[in-house]
Amino acid sequence: MKFTATLSIRHKLLLAFLVAGLTGVLVAGVLGYQSGKRSLIQAAMNQLTGVRRSKAYQIESYFRNIRSHVRTLGENRMMIDAMRGFGDAFEKLNQKPVTPELRSSVRDYYRDAYLPSLHRLMPQRDLIEELLPVTNGGFHLQEKYIVGNSEPHGRKFLMEDAGDGSDYTRIHSKYHRSLTRLAEEFGYNDLYFVSADREQIVYSVQKRVDFATNLVVGPYKDTALATVVADARNSSDANAIFLSDFQAWGPSLGAPAAFIAGPIYDYGVKIGVLAIQISNSEIDDVISGHKGWERDGLGRTGDSGIVGPDYLMRSNSRIFLQEPDRAISLLKARNIPQLTIDRIRAYNTTVLQQEVRLPSVQEALAGREGTGIQISSSGRESLVSYMPLQIPGLQWTIATRVDTIEALAPVAALRNDIILWASLIFAAMVAVSLILTRAIVRPVNRLADAAHRLAEGDLNAKVPVESKDELGLLSRTFNEMVTSIREKTEMIELRNRENERLLLSILPRPIADRLKAGENSIADSFAQVSVLFADLVGFTKLSSNIPPRELVELLNQLFTRFDEAAERNGVEKIKTIGDAYMAVAGLPTPYPDHARRIVDLALDMLDVIESFNTRFGVELALRIGVNSGPVVAGVIGSSKFIYDLWGDTVNVASRMESHGVPGMVQVTRAVYDELSGVHDFAERGVIEVKGKGSVETWLLQSRHGAALSQIG
Repeated sequence: MKFTATLSIRHKLLLAFLVAGLTGVLVAGVLGYQSGKRSLIQAAMNQLTGVRRSKAYQIESYFRNIRSHVRTLGENRMMIDAMRGFGDAFEKLNQKPVTPELRSSVRDYYRDAYLPSLHRLMPQRDLIEELLPVTNGGFHLQEKYIVGNSEPHGRKFLMEDAGDGSDYTRIHSKYHRSLTRLAEEFGYNDLYFVSADREQIVYSVQKRVDFATNLVVGPYKDTALATVVADARNSSDANAIFLSDFQAWGPSLGAPAAFIAGPIYDYGVKIGVLAIQISNSEIDDVISGHKGWERDGLGRTGDSGIVGPDYLMRSNSRIFLQEPDRAISLLKARNIPQLTIDRIRAYNTTVLQQEVRLPSVQEALAGREGTGIQISSSGRESLVSYMPLQIPGLQWTIATRVDTIEALAPVAALRNDIILWASLIFAAMVAVSLILTRAIVRPVNRLADAAHRLAEGDLNAKVPVESKDELGLLSRTFNEMVTSIREKTEMIELRNRENERLLLSILPRPIADRLKAGENSIADSFAQVSVLFADLVGFTKLSSNIPPRELVELLNQLFTRFDEAAERNGVEKIKTIGDAYMAVAGLPTPYPDHARRIVDLALDMLDVIESFNTRFGVELALRIGVNSGPVVAGVIGSSKFIYDLWGDTVNVASRMESHGVPGMVQVTRAVYDELSGVHDFAERGVIEVKGKGSVETWLLQSRHGAALSQIG
């Protein structure tokens, strides 16, 4: 307080201005930064949730489609005949004895070829007998199609004919190529036929060591495949389909495998089970959008993933799909066991190998859906959105995440902008404060009362002029200022009212409000709107027959009625060019039924022109074109504003009008698809549009049911 007591009034005012201004700038900056950060986090969470729900729907749809496909295949005549053929042929082979030489040959294959490869990736099973087939038919088929097959492991399916002349080989030659093509086309890892009486695998596409084994007493009796086959065999529901989770599958050398199975009936008799091994690469394609993460709005670090109840991945991470070597290096840095690393390399997948024990997974496994911020498996802070998947037979969760540092990158830019502008504002405040204090201090005592009354809104406040010196001049100036303020305030209020009316006559109210709020550049993208172009046919001929004043008045009356129709239908008029009229529905206020609104306007305009012709005895017609799609809208100009639209949607709508038919409304497929169940359309066919090539078009049937047969 002693320090301020020694300061002059000017310095006190200067200090007060600077302290108050700096405080305001800092408070506004901090509040703006915090508000921007919260808004950006919420927007990022909303986007993640949208992507996550979309992916969940896609993956659930994928499994619904597989179930439907298995059910459909089980009813297919070719599949039924193949099941019978393979089952009967197997039974014949099962009657043939197994020679010691044949048994030894199969046993040697397991010892020398299969088990060494298996033991590099899975725990050892020392007893070969535990893996061998348990039926004579199993030994015969494995010897012919696996041991005697010259193709390498993983390519055994290439052999169609074993060359032994057996019934089984004949059936195999007949169906194997079609079944292999079916599995390849739908992305299945393998396809099995299993007999209904003994759960004997009588056919598989891949010809791995599970081929020709028995799922009741054989080496794979306690596996997921055996479980879903048994469920399908024992179910009395002909439409029942059973699904298993992924597990390490020995016949694939430990690679993850999931199975789906359904019964095969022939005229009401269950003759077998169709089982399919699901490919995790198909799940990766669905969950990654065919590696389109950035296209899906997940940026450079975003990812979606599926985790099972054991906290192990059921899909591959983005980094593994994009940079597998780098992903493995990161896993090594996290001290993942070398055997797990070897499996990931061998199987080319992290499914069932990478553990994700995060709070989001725990919440989703508990059946809850939500969002949050957590430290990801890679150690980085992430925004995450999670939920349980609704897939019968599976307890899977899905989550979509993105690194916080990427999601909040605009916040850092905002912070830098706030610091820059705060510095500039503070410098400006110093300059302004110096000027103001110099001007205020000199006459402050004599002007205090008048200034106080003026501050309270008294525009009649006067300062008595008692001298001719500088203070008297200041007093006279003050009085003149008060008078000027009063007059200009009244003028400004009048001009503001006039400007408000003028601005709203050329711009939509939301755009006008944004301009008044201080936005200098307005440009917005709209994903779906409908654009209308209309042109008066016969106007040029009419303009040559009547005086200009009457012509303008006539056109004004007509366009005024168009404007009323646009307002009535919730459509925004954009502009008129001569005798052309342009309008749009769906912006600046979005409407889900924008196509219906714009078409209703088009029909109203046809009614208006018909009424107008009758009233004034003229023969005008409207040629109208309509298109729907994305546009960019914005304000052009700084002194003479115009709100306009750009984009391919606008250009095509204009072409619909210029290539249209007088008295009709011509629309594109986008409009037709949206309103074909609401309005009647006549297909006009394909027209050539400059810059677009061939475009399908339709003509709108008027509400009066006007015939379109004369239109060519």
